[in-house]
Amino acid sequence: MSEKRGTRVLKKIIQLAPVVMIICCAAIYLRFFRGVTIEHILEFTPENLWLAALVMLGLFALKSLSLFFPMLVLIAASGSIFPTFLSAVTVNCAGVAVMLLLPYAIGRFAEKEFVQELINKNKNADKLREIQSDNELFIAYFLRVINLLPCDLVSMFLGSTGFGLGKYMLGSFLGILPGLITTTLMGANVQNPSSPKFWASIIVEVVFAVSSSAAYYLYKKKHKKSKS
Repeated sequence: MSEKRGTRVLKKIIQLAPVVMIICCAAIYLRFFRGVTIEHILEFTPENLWLAALVMLGLFALKSLSLFFPMLVLIAASGSIFPTFLSAVTVNCAGVAVMLLLPYAIGRFAEKEFVQELINKNKNADKLREIQSDNELFIAYFLRVINLLPCDLVSMFLGSTGFGLGKYMLGSFLGILPGLITTTLMGANVQNPSSPKFWASIIVEVVFAVSSSAAYYLYKKKHKKSKS
């Protein structure tokens, strides 16, 4: 009997721990990082590139649990901090991996009511549930492309619905990667806004955003026809 009780207590701790983590990270963000800009990140990032990479990974982790931290600011900051485009993209990919895994794990293990309550606070929650497909890889990719909800809430949602980790990670990376590359390039040239690379990255970002909206519109149109 005591063994069963111990198991129940352990399960409850596992379910409640993510809730406590989110509350703590949200408090840290609101206290220290609200309104953070690329310049702010550059000010407190160590000059040592290995330490700078660890700091950036920590900020990505904070972003994934605070639900507020702007992802694009972090990606652009890496573009400014690291000396080569390849090193900045590598750090950003590692950071995005952290950012994808933590909220996915919360969705998988936390109290389902807590996760659903967080998602339902967003005005696009119902639209998120309307997207249906038997292909988990496509769903993970498509939800990243159309940006219906913040990245972290999408991760929690997919974790709570039992998505396979491999397809979730691959689909999410494929959806995020184009924006990650252009934003990193933008950050690398932020000190020189007249640079052709800076403007090329902005143009590609705008084209990607328009394409994402068009993709969602076409999906909705097709889905509506299949229902009628």
